[in-house]
Order: sequence, then C-alpha cells, then structure tokens
Amino acid sequence: MDMRVKHSLDATVQVLFAWLDNAFFRGGGPRTARSTYRENDTLLTTHELPSHRIADPECGWIDELIDVDRYPLPRPGEPAWLDLVTDVRRQLRSTGCAQLDGFIRPAAVLAMRDEIARMAQQIPIRRHRASVYARGDAEADLSDDDPRTRRLEWFAGHVTRDMFTPFDATLQLYVSPAVKRFVAACVGCDRVYEYADPLAGVVATVLPPGGAYPWHYDSNEFVVTIMTQAPEAGGSFEFVPDLRSPGDENLAGLHDVLTGCADDRIRRTEMHPGDLQLFLGRYSLHRVTRTSGSAERHVAVFSYTDAPGVMGPLDRTRAVYGRVTEAHLVAADSAEQLRDGLIR
Repeated sequence: MDMRVKHSLDATVQVLFAWLDNAFFRGGGPRTARSTYRENDTLLTTHELPSHRIADPECGWIDELIDVDRYPLPRPGEPAWLDLVTDVRRQLRSTGCAQLDGFIRPAAVLAMRDEIARMAQQIPIRRHRASVYARGDAEADLSDDDPRTRRLEWFAGHVTRDMFTPFDATLQLYVSPAVKRFVAACVGCDRVYEYADPLAGVVATVLPPGGAYPWHYDSNEFVVTIMTQAPEAGGSFEFVPDLRSPGDENLAGLHDVLTGCADDRIRRTEMHPGDLQLFLGRYSLHRVTRTSGSAERHVAVFSYTDAPGVMGPLDRTRAVYGRVTEAHLVAADSAEQLRDGLIR
C-alpha cells in the first residue's frame, strides 16, 4: 500500500475513534445539533456550534469562536491587527497582564462553558497544601524559615488536556495557528509552540464554592486564560507584577507578600465569561481569591512555550494535577537546568 494512503487512512481512523469516544463515552456528540446531559438530576441543554470543525493546527478556522470584528486574529499584518498587538504589548509593559473583554463570541462561550462543565463533573476536587512553586523536589534542601517552603492551601480541580476531544471549541482555539501567531507577536517571540505535555498545555481550572488558587508562580513565561463560568462572588485574579526576575528570586519580597506586608503592590482584575487575559506569570506572583456562592469558577488555560517539546516538571505535575504520565517520567530523566536560574 502507498504510504501516503496508509497515513491518510490512519488519520481517518484516529478521527473516527475520537468522534465515537466523544459521542458515546463522554456524553457529547458531533456539533450538528443540541445535546443534553444531567447534573444533579436536572436536565441541562448544551449549546452546540453549527459546524463539524475539529482542532487543526494547520488551518484552525476560528471565525465562529472569536469576535473577529473587534479582534481580527485571522488577518495578521493588517492595520487593525497591528493596532491590537500594540495595545496588548502596552498593557503587558505596564502591568504584565493584558485583558481583552468579550474576546469569545457569545455562542462559543456557551459551548465552551458546557463542554468544560460536563468534564468538570468527572474530575476530583483536591484540597492540598503546596508552596508557591509546588516543587517538592526542588525545595527539599531549603531551610524551614525560607518563604519558598511555606505551604498554602489549594482547593481546586483540573480538566486536563487528555480529557478534551478534537471537537471541543476549547481545544480548537488552543491549537489554532491564528491564536498562536497573535500570542507570539504580543510576547515578542518569532513563534510559540503547544506544550508537549499530555496533561498540561490546555487545561480548565475548576474552583468549587469555597475554592481558591493560592499565591504561586507559573512554570512558563506567559499564559492565556479565558473565563467560561463565573462564580457568584469572589474568585478575583490578583497579582504582584515582576516580584522576581531572572537570577533573583527576591525572597524578601516574597516573604512580604505571603505575610501580608505588601498589599499595596497587589493588583486585581475582574474577568467575565468570554474575556481573555494574557499574563506574564513566571515572574509575577499571582492567585485567585476564594469563591463563594453555589456556582463553580471555570477558566480555560492555554500554555505555550518558545521552544517545541516542553514538558512540565515531574514533581510540579504531581502536585498540581495529582497524577503524572509515563511521558513525565521519561522527561524527568533528561531534565535540563532552565536558562534563567529560577525555580520553575
């Protein structure tokens, strides 16, 4: 058999199996009609997008998902696209955080909300304690009075990348070349790449009522977040811009934040469903405050890197997601020192 034909057949079979898995085993289905699922014995209707599109890193048509009239991502190089990039860069220079309100179209917000809410029913909500790095291995030799060893409570769950299907709008956005091109231009990279990590890259954070994400640093330099469901109260995003820098963990500054002595440096943003944030989280300490009310807080999180093949650290993956994969075990055997000398 011609190898090109074989590869085409293999790809077709993979897509077919993904469709069957989505339709019959995950409670979803192709985006041709509305489907339903049950939550607490109440029948809910999911909002489906009107196409059969799947996640595609080669073309990734996104006009149904993004408000391209306000945010013209499919038209790189045009004046409106350049103006948008300039505005995001200005926000990043000012605070390290840029927000684009109403970035996702209303129908797509509902579709993303439903697909994440459906999967959120299947995940464990974990309450555990970890440092701002969630790196037990890297902290083993630090003294007890070092602020890097202070344990803070995490109360959240995660929909991981291996739970998304190619039909999900969230994954379609993450792999879209237009989105990656836009992010790269905003952060000053020639190109950004998807995480190779089978659990990270695209995830959804799930904060139950009373849930919180404590102070922490990200392992990658920048992250994109899109809110899909807001809590009734609380759940604000707070951050301290540029608390650390390459080669300098700024332990005194970290101590001040953790002990409440640097509240004047804390900035706060409020997100609504459909809003997008681009945040430089590797150097800026940040958290999500405790939620209240009956509604969960759901946020899609897109992580990209400036090099291909990046995996999350083994101990951090275990601490954050509660599990690892064989790929993490293999990557841990060949891990290299990061260029900026900071704990990742």
